Amino acid sequence: MKLPEGVKMTPMLRQYVRWKEAYPEALLFFRMGDFYEMFFDDARVAAPVLDIALTARDQEKRIPMAGVPVHAVETYMGRLVEKGYSVAICEQCSEPDGRTLVERRVIRLVTPGTYVPEKSGRDGVLAAVAPAGAELSVAFLRPATGRLEAGTFPSGEAMALCASMSPAETLLPRTGPRGVEELVTRSCPGTQVVERERASFDPGDGERRLLRAWGLGSVEGFGLRSGDQAVGCAAALLEYLEETQYAAARHVRRIRPLLQGRYLHLDVTTQRNLELLEGPGSTLLSILDRTRTAMGRRMLRSWIERPLREVDAITRRHDRIDVLRADSAMLLTVQERLAACRDVERALGRLSLGVGTGRDMTAVRDTLRAYPGIRDACSGTLPGGDLPDLEPFAEVAAELERALAEEPPRQPGDGTMIRQGYDAELDEYRSLGFHGDRWLEEFAAVERERLGIKNLKVGYNKVFGYYIEVRNTQKDKVPEEYQRKQTLVSGERFITEELKGFEEKVFDALEKIRERERTLYDALVERVLALTEPLQELGNALAELDVLAAAADLAWEGGYVRPEVNQGERLSLRGARHPVVEMALPDQPFTPNDVELDSGGERIAIVTGPNMAGKSTFLRTAALHVILAQMGWFVPAEAAVIPVTDRIFTRIGARDELDRGQSTFMVEMLETANILHNVTEKSFVVLDEIGRGTSTYDGMSIAWAVLEYLVAHCGCRPKVLFATHYHELTDLAERCREVVNLSMDVDERADGIVFLHRVVRRPADRSYGIEVARLAGIPDQVIARSRELLQEFEEGQRVLEPPQRRRVARGGQMRLLSVERDALLEELASLDARRMDPDDMLKRVASLTRRSRRVLREGV
Repeated sequence: MKLPEGVKMTPMLRQYVRWKEAYPEALLFFRMGDFYEMFFDDARVAAPVLDIALTARDQEKRIPMAGVPVHAVETYMGRLVEKGYSVAICEQCSEPDGRTLVERRVIRLVTPGTYVPEKSGRDGVLAAVAPAGAELSVAFLRPATGRLEAGTFPSGEAMALCASMSPAETLLPRTGPRGVEELVTRSCPGTQVVERERASFDPGDGERRLLRAWGLGSVEGFGLRSGDQAVGCAAALLEYLEETQYAAARHVRRIRPLLQGRYLHLDVTTQRNLELLEGPGSTLLSILDRTRTAMGRRMLRSWIERPLREVDAITRRHDRIDVLRADSAMLLTVQERLAACRDVERALGRLSLGVGTGRDMTAVRDTLRAYPGIRDACSGTLPGGDLPDLEPFAEVAAELERALAEEPPRQPGDGTMIRQGYDAELDEYRSLGFHGDRWLEEFAAVERERLGIKNLKVGYNKVFGYYIEVRNTQKDKVPEEYQRKQTLVSGERFITEELKGFEEKVFDALEKIRERERTLYDALVERVLALTEPLQELGNALAELDVLAAAADLAWEGGYVRPEVNQGERLSLRGARHPVVEMALPDQPFTPNDVELDSGGERIAIVTGPNMAGKSTFLRTAALHVILAQMGWFVPAEAAVIPVTDRIFTRIGARDELDRGQSTFMVEMLETANILHNVTEKSFVVLDEIGRGTSTYDGMSIAWAVLEYLVAHCGCRPKVLFATHYHELTDLAERCREVVNLSMDVDERADGIVFLHRVVRRPADRSYGIEVARLAGIPDQVIARSRELLQEFEEGQRVLEPPQRRRVARGGQMRLLSVERDALLEELASLDARRMDPDDMLKRVASLTRRSRRVLREGV
């Protein structure tokens, strides 16, 4: 790194520069006592992000500096990682002695994809992508839980998986095709691409590394072929994690195969349009989340991201929800006991990577403490999902109960991590190190009696250690064996051989407490890590039970029904409700609607009707029911038959992506093109207002052509909901038996219209846009003029022309736009000459004259 001119290079700065040059892309946290310091550009970058002071190490301010306390490093590091920065932790590896430079080295590199915070939240995900012939191999690793998945797919399916996982970092071979990086960045716009050497992805070398680490003979036991490029991707992820964490990832013990055709694919656009995980208000995740554990919340999110396509697997989930919903007492008991469980999966990950704390150990202990009650509550009642036996965990659970303090500190060493009575040796050291007060009191009492110094006292400070303090008025009574240690204004402090011997024993005891407690704690950690795989299975089982219980709870309270999921062609929803809208607006009754689409018959519905009448809600309701059903959840409807769907495509709403140089209409067309190129027989397509981003005739032409393509030219028969304001498109239903017209029902009254939010089987005859404008509060004169113009347009009396050709209407009379004319008349009528002074009157008349002339001149 290049330093500013005039900077004096001290040994400490040379050490800093050496490590910073080794990790140029990361912010270097350089340990100096109780703080991690950052210097130069790192300090300038981090200070505003962390909202901390930017100072300087030198008077000339050539060395900017910013620091964070060691005890709060996790909080600050998390904020940097959230903003996309990486952090290299450069730790002190020797004790300062005041004479030599403290040894330091980087012990951990924290990146957006590898950060495992103490508190449970959304976990970072690592992805790896590599070409595999005409296909792409992908692998995904969650460092917090050790879940490693891999598979090989056609590029579209591979990118759909990547999009659903939203990886924080994606590893790519450095010499790979450029097109792969473009695919990744387009599918996962938030990911950071990390280029690695091609050798890291080699399937043969990677397989050997994994088998050696796991002590196995073949990857075929995981359902993967030897030599599969997906295995190379998985190995690249594990190598990257261990390199950055400077630790063996012992919690990563297997690869779970990702199989083609296993999941319903939801790309980023669909997730955003349906507001599954994130949105301006309530989301599907926030409505469904009645889980009691962090593990359950994590699994619920993954179920939403990747619904199933296997009917048997979906049915098993439905069966278990049925059992829980039917027994409300058991459901309540299970949820209460699950609330006592902690995030054992994350705890194992942190302990395995060497960043665990006492809180991670208590997470394991508390979960094992609660588990027997959970198992008793539902043992033998949940089909297809027996919980693990208690026996493998019994000894470790008992050991943790005996050993760990109820609320242990983050790290061992101060003597409060291990319970009293667990280890006799530690208890002995504690007795001396922590309970020497009695000896000191007895020693002081003896000395006061022996010397006749009533105000003699014994004390301790960190600089001088133990001492005997005598006031100046009593100094003449001090015996010769007292050795002067410190002079005060009011007296003197002394030490004796007896007190010195006690001090040495205490200091020795405190050091032995640190050593012994660390030894005991490390042994407990090893005992826990020896059960990594069984504990991970337990965590996974509890997470699944938690999600199923949340589904049963919502189904019972919300009146959700079990859908029939099959391999058929008919989608039938009776009395379907939008799960988010009905929860977000509890005081307003939700109007349910039916949906009927059949790939063998009427499979495309054109939905017309006014804005605010509920078209978008109707479209989203149907899509969300498919997602819920294939997640294995119940649905908010009276009845539902849902065929297995492979992909849901959506094009809803309008937005710009100006940072990528794309307008609203370009985004609309790109998303539509993606749908038309990738739609299949099993897809469900939801399109809302195609063509609205351009001129009327252009937009209508595009919408018509898109609809025709989906009807007759896409090579398959997807189910489609197509909402539009172009009423001309409804003519297609008369020409094609696969198309049906639906509209949002409206009650027309003398004082306006009422939206009934009910879908009826007929096309809308008009859009009611002026009524919507009236409801929105548009001024009455604008509404009145709009009605005049609409009547003229509909009767063919008015044709849209350029402004310069709009000056003279029939009969040669000049016309004014009502709004401007009425505004001039209203302002003129509001003038009160009796209350205006002459100057103000002249100014107002001049203004009205100028505006009137402009209207007459421009003909507007």
